[in-house]
Amino acid sequence: MRALAVILLVAGCDATLVEDDNIYTRGAPDFVMCGMSIDDKNSASVDAIGGALERARIDGTTVQLYAHRPDDTGGTVEPAIIELALAGVVERGMGFATYSELAQREVPGSLALSFDDHNLESWTALRPMFAHYNARVTFFVSGFPFLTEAERAQLHQLAADGHDIEYHSTNHFHASQYAADHGAAAYVADDIVPGLEAMRADGFAPTIFAYPFGERSSVTDEALRPHFAHLRAIRSSCPY
Repeated sequence: MRALAVILLVAGCDATLVEDDNIYTRGAPDFVMCGMSIDDKNSASVDAIGGALERARIDGTTVQLYAHRPDDTGGTVEPAIIELALAGVVERGMGFATYSELAQREVPGSLALSFDDHNLESWTALRPMFAHYNARVTFFVSGFPFLTEAERAQLHQLAADGHDIEYHSTNHFHASQYAADHGAAAYVADDIVPGLEAMRADGFAPTIFAYPFGERSSVTDEALRPHFAHLRAIRSSCPY
């Protein structure tokens, strides 16, 4: 408790990241893992990100943070925020964890940074930054059947760099609502299977699914269990 109190003091008033137990994981035992957005709209302060890293370092856990489009012009998060998070890991002597690694084991004192959707141009632009910090991150890809050949080539390059390529739906449907309206089987058939099969046909092997909008239910969790080793939701949907 004293360690957490110190971290909260360091994080200042914006202590959400530090206090939220759901965004820290020990990996494999958790079927559903939960991340916290650091997109600009969520206003996660630099101090709060640092405090979250410090808690993960002290507790020996993995803190899960995610964003969408890192871009200075019209993106969802400034690349400088991403770099501060990566630098914070290195400065603390911590490590980076991909979701495929977390599915297998604990990665004590680490950051699992992920990016959602299919912003290949902005993701690719961060390759030098990732290389500079020896960072490995996870890309949860949506709309794979609709990617251009150039975008697919960029995704293969990110995989060749050592990053984790995982799954984020075909059409980016609201999972719980679609399942409620059409049934869980229809949700899997319409929004999971097409993109998943397309990724596998192109040489990718995703085993982790990130819910679009973080929306989930016990029904969708169970419907997805045969298809994925783990699911990633967001802090507001963990627990239900």
